[in-house]
Amino acid sequence: MAWKLLTLPVLSLGKGCWDQPETLPPPHQQSHSEWLTELKSWRAAHLQGYKGEVYKDPSLTWTRTSFIQPQVHLYDRYLFDGSWTVDRYLDDLENRYGGIDSVLIWPTYTNLGIDERNQFDYFRAVPGGLQALSNVTEAFHQRGVRVLWAYNPWDQATRDEGHHWDVLASLLKVSGGDGFNGDTMKTIPNAFWKAGTLNNYSIAVEPEGSGVPCDDLDYSSAGWTPLGWGYYGHKKADMMTMRYDFAPGVDKMKWLDPQGRHLTHVCDRWSKSRATAIQLAFFNGDGYESWENIWGLFNRLTDRDAELLRRSATLLRWAGKRNFSHDFDDWIPHAPEATDASRGIFASRFEKAGDALWLLINKGNTSYSTVQIPQMFLAKGCEIFDLYHGMRVSPDVDGVVNMSIEPGAVSALLATTRGAEEEMLLQKMAAMTQQPLAAFSPTWQVLQQQMDPRPSTKAFEHPPPDMVLLPRMKFNFDVSGTEFEGGCDPADDPNRVCCKSEVCKGAGAPNCQCGVVQLEYFGVDVQFPWESQPERNHRKQLDLGPLLFDRDLVTNADYLRYLNASGYKPTDKFNFLKHWVMGRPKPGDEQKPVVNIGFEEAQAFCQFYGKRLPHSYEWQLAAQGQDGRRYPWGNDWDPSVVPPPGHDPVSIGQYEKGISVFGVRDLIGNVWQYTDSFRDDHTRAVLLRGSSRYNPEVSEAFPSIHQSVNWYFPPARELNRHSKYFLMSNSYERAGTLGFRCAADVVGGPPAPHHYWNSDGEVLKFV
Repeated sequence: MAWKLLTLPVLSLGKGCWDQPETLPPPHQQSHSEWLTELKSWRAAHLQGYKGEVYKDPSLTWTRTSFIQPQVHLYDRYLFDGSWTVDRYLDDLENRYGGIDSVLIWPTYTNLGIDERNQFDYFRAVPGGLQALSNVTEAFHQRGVRVLWAYNPWDQATRDEGHHWDVLASLLKVSGGDGFNGDTMKTIPNAFWKAGTLNNYSIAVEPEGSGVPCDDLDYSSAGWTPLGWGYYGHKKADMMTMRYDFAPGVDKMKWLDPQGRHLTHVCDRWSKSRATAIQLAFFNGDGYESWENIWGLFNRLTDRDAELLRRSATLLRWAGKRNFSHDFDDWIPHAPEATDASRGIFASRFEKAGDALWLLINKGNTSYSTVQIPQMFLAKGCEIFDLYHGMRVSPDVDGVVNMSIEPGAVSALLATTRGAEEEMLLQKMAAMTQQPLAAFSPTWQVLQQQMDPRPSTKAFEHPPPDMVLLPRMKFNFDVSGTEFEGGCDPADDPNRVCCKSEVCKGAGAPNCQCGVVQLEYFGVDVQFPWESQPERNHRKQLDLGPLLFDRDLVTNADYLRYLNASGYKPTDKFNFLKHWVMGRPKPGDEQKPVVNIGFEEAQAFCQFYGKRLPHSYEWQLAAQGQDGRRYPWGNDWDPSVVPPPGHDPVSIGQYEKGISVFGVRDLIGNVWQYTDSFRDDHTRAVLLRGSSRYNPEVSEAFPSIHQSVNWYFPPARELNRHSKYFLMSNSYERAGTLGFRCAADVVGGPPAPHHYWNSDGEVLKFV
């Protein structure tokens, strides 16, 4: 059967781009030799225009062996929790799955777009700024870990500071970063590579896509792209997890280079079982993207997958040092002497300096397998080693080696004349594999969250003139998170946040902001005290009040009085009140909401005046009352009762028709407002309510391509929605569209720490 890959139609640069297969298909109804000939013909046809420039740079040879790479948010508490803790972060990964070779650091999306700060400003805003990032990078380097930055090509609506490639190259050089990953990019334009060379700084470029071009014809960009991610499966109906073919495909980008110097990090971040993706990486001599903290949802590797990754990474790192996985003499995928598709055994043979290494995976249900050692290796007197079990093995008289490969596992067989050199690896693997993989738990568990407790304030007997009294009442708290990723079930979408609901006419519409996937994935959004796990939708009847609530947002004038009275001076002034001039609000801005204030700074203001930040359900009660209305004034959107779209806040109290039933003003459309904060072992976040005037749109202009949604921070103008903003430090959190107001407790009010009545020991059920 002829192989038809060379006749694939050219795909347009757009939606179909991500449908372009990143692997070459395995043999099908043809001999292995015919199939291998066609693979080589594909390579020859696609090498036109490919120069391999990057592989001439000796400072980037590390990319060929950077097998394990997680993406980590800079706000991950294992990396930063009041101070930078690189060793703690790396020690955890070393203990759980054997450590990493590079790391992709990410401070931008999902917070990006809340204000005019661009993606590069988020790197500058981390505690200590670029100097701290330089120190963090050096700490990673001291542990042998390379550092890549996140790059978002669609970010062209925020603050403009010139060509992205020039800014990125300059910042990488200043911080000592080793490269970048191009979010949503299938290929990386040459301008980024040139920017590095013009700065006399070598940059490793890595597209989120594999590097396979949209037309599958022009592979010139592979010449400056030594790394890439690989999505080797087919998306399931949930649009998150992958369905994989039984027989593994061959990595196009690795196969294209005759010496296999390109390294792909196979990625399947949403799957609760990672074994198949780890196997596919191993079969191709590729790397794995060990991403767990996915926009604050921690998809932890199961114990079994972590152990599989430890074992496969140990073997791959050894193979990299011996130049089997790259710069090899030959690579024979689906090596017929070791492949038994009927049993689910698939093998690649890599040859170097007269030796041979077979990387095998078992996708079947039995452990037995055989390898027929080719005569050319037996004739040279090669010793044979089962590297996975760390032992020497002997072929029978016919040159057959019997092997035991656990179902769902990997293995490696070495034929070499230099067996004495491998004693250290053999001892290490023998100790590592004493227990079978089946002894490790495959159970996945959601990471529990806690809502941060909030102490009661002094008990007011009478409302101050600037506060309103919310009486005690039963309140049907019904709210949903606006996250784009992490699961959104249109069958359970009470507040229309999923892409298939009316909020977004047609999934994938340009600049739509909605939940883009169709599976409710436990762990997205937050976990209120009455919930057993984090979920997107929250529905409970609560017994709230009485309490006091600020009628107005805290203004610049209010904050100036606070600074004068309290003497507060931030230890890190980055972005602090950056809209002020010479330590004061600009003339005419006194009654505008104060912004560029961190979460802890907002809390401190309220505490200074005997108040506290409101809980999210208290904010919603003040805005919504008891009738479940969509907006403070009713159920229909009225643009005349909120500030028009723009960048800066407007003075408070200008839109009296937009007040709530309790007389609270400026609840939506002026500035975002801080409410409850949550934490788990890895992240902290705060729920923001009300939205602001600012709502940028993603760009599809060069170097971006078609974007399925508007990835910028999502609005939540409807009262039954909230948006989740990740916390790190005051410098990181300060935003030009984010303000706050305070609440206070009264005599006879509900108790701390959550301030709802719970006299019968149970939170009242939603009715």
